[in-house]
Amino acid sequence: MKILHLADSKTILKHVNNFKSSHYLNLPNGKVISIGEIADVHEADLLVDGAIALPHMLSSETIGPEVAASLAHLGITAEHKTFDAMLALKKMHAAFSPNSF
Repeated sequence: MKILHLADSKTILKHVNNFKSSHYLNLPNGKVISIGEIADVHEADLLVDGAIALPHMLSSETIGPEVAASLAHLGITAEHKTFDAMLALKKMHAAFSPNSF
């Protein structure tokens, strides 16, 4: 299953080889948003290093203020869900399209 993560570029680059497949976008605030498939054990290490996992794209859970701050340039707020964020992100990179799941 593909999961979205928000982290700094150093953290993503440290763990990039642990993803089965992944794509990422550099964000204006210096953070990186990635989408990819990663084993649970490797994801745990990624999260320990400070990455934030966004809720599943079909979850009713909101993305929260920290993720929203990184995506504010796309009109995303803390009340948006991952699916909403993906719709905005797909305009910048096709891998973030909800259809790619």
